[in-house]
Amino acid sequence: MKFAIISDTHDNLSAVRDLVKELEREKPEFIVHAGDIVAPFTLKEFFPLETKLYIAFGNNDGEKKLLTEIATQKGWEIGEIVEFPLGVVYHGTDSRILSVLKRTDYSIVVFGHTHESKVEKLDSKLIINPGEVCGYLTGKRTYAIYEDGEVSLIEL
Repeated sequence: MKFAIISDTHDNLSAVRDLVKELEREKPEFIVHAGDIVAPFTLKEFFPLETKLYIAFGNNDGEKKLLTEIATQKGWEIGEIVEFPLGVVYHGTDSRILSVLKRTDYSIVVFGHTHESKVEKLDSKLIINPGEVCGYLTGKRTYAIYEDGEVSLIEL
């Protein structure tokens, strides 16, 4: 199984467009977005990809109703906490919720919010933060690819 893990796009359209080009080449089975898309026009930038998205709302996603409408029209999953094959995604705003998710039976817990990429192994589960696609805080535009149990952090 191969899927992409992204977070914190923050309306950086040039970064999102670069990411979409890379994902068109990567051909993931699906994409997990850990939140902070921000505006609906940014979500529409993912339309060229013919893959399902699993999206957690972030603390900067203001137009949740319209984001939900767009995602639903495409058959994508969206919400505060969203399950995907092998795991769950939550933005990470509340550390208590993230702590609870880390103690569940999910094999993979994905979060964002901090803008810092990190992969850690906790018992038999992977805890993954892909960093930030936007590059605003760290200066690095990053995402992750999960493939057959291995995670690669990739800089755009």
